[in-house]
Amino acid sequence: MDDTSSRISNIHLNDNQEGSASPGGDAQEQFSRLISKGKRLVSEGRIQEALQYNKKALQICYSEKLAKKIKKMEAYLAAHGSESEDEDNGMMHLGKGFYLYETLYHSLYAHQQEGVLWLWSLYRRNKGGILGDDMGLGKTIQVIAFLSGMFDMQKIQTVLIVLPVALMVNWEKELQKWAPGLKVVAFHGNSKREKERALHRVQKRGGICLTTYGLVVTSWEMMGQKDGREFVWDYMILDEGHKIKNPTKTSKGVHAIPAQHRIILTGTPVQNNLKELWALFDFVHQGSLLGTQRTFKMEFENPITRAREKDATVGEKRLGLEMAETLKGMIAPYFLRRTKAEVKLREQHAQSTDNQDQAKHAVMPSMTRKNDLIVWTFLGETQLNIYQDFLSLDSVKELLMTSKSPLVALTVLKKICDHPRLLSTRACAQLGIDQDDGYVTTQVQ
Repeated sequence: MDDTSSRISNIHLNDNQEGSASPGGDAQEQFSRLISKGKRLVSEGRIQEALQYNKKALQICYSEKLAKKIKKMEAYLAAHGSESEDEDNGMMHLGKGFYLYETLYHSLYAHQQEGVLWLWSLYRRNKGGILGDDMGLGKTIQVIAFLSGMFDMQKIQTVLIVLPVALMVNWEKELQKWAPGLKVVAFHGNSKREKERALHRVQKRGGICLTTYGLVVTSWEMMGQKDGREFVWDYMILDEGHKIKNPTKTSKGVHAIPAQHRIILTGTPVQNNLKELWALFDFVHQGSLLGTQRTFKMEFENPITRAREKDATVGEKRLGLEMAETLKGMIAPYFLRRTKAEVKLREQHAQSTDNQDQAKHAVMPSMTRKNDLIVWTFLGETQLNIYQDFLSLDSVKELLMTSKSPLVALTVLKKICDHPRLLSTRACAQLGIDQDDGYVTTQVQ
């Protein structure tokens, strides 16, 4: 695969075209679009398609240099065939030297293919990153496809995926569906012996280990060692990684496990809380991007926060804006987020301008418009009586006059609104209600 990638990279097709008459108007725009498209296809190893685009460009505006490049491409295809050697083995060149099995390749949507290549680019730079796509855009399958390709290319041997316990079954199912050839074990369950066996099996033979945040807190030392020595995972991936944005035992645990590369998956976008942003990037970059928390606070957090205050001077506002732009530029290469609206818009544009390219990736299904129907309901007579009785309690009146938390009282009000049968024994006692009498059991209209 490396030889194929090297051969493809030697085809520098789409340099600026010299010695040609520039077409004007719409023709110029079409010419540039074809050249740009051809360049991207070459980088993805799709030489045959790139050749067609450049032939179309040559028809719009003749260029000796472009004609020579086309001949060079034709010679390459004659020598190596229309597809790379790896495709004969069921492998497809996704781009930039990354290969994936054909069935998985064609199952990915366009934005998912881009996500896989983005993860690959992080690996090539020996960096970590945050994949923050909207929920429903397939962060899990992007990671599985990436790991599948990495294992097939023998770039990695061991991967630790940390996730909420509720997602354990889903990850096991998705891995079995999309990458059945990968070795997957779960460091999870009640048996300590079974967990140790599973962990040692992955550390010794390679594969993917799934575990939970709770077990990271209690077993991080075990996960970071093998036979009494430090064990470094090739990849450590946190699903719902925003859980480590605060300095908790969970955060300390994941930081303590050695890993060459770190990735965070989260459907919750990075908010304006700069401390939380620092915490996430400090994990994936192991302190190499934004420095220590103290340094980050002095260089970025303080001036940016100060610029947002009402009494900030013009100079402070300017400095805050400059530092915000600097920070944005620093994290941009390592943070990928696409919204559903953006993906849908791009898919619609691709369908209208480039039907030929759609065969190379799965097409996003068209979704009908989502309509939210709000139905207002009112308290029944029984509910209203109980509701008013609760508000008239001395303890509730006292609560309104103090700084105590009203959450418990609000919970009781919510239960009354849902159904009086939900009230606890204590709440019924406060209201002087017998849970077995008709006052509570009366059907709520």
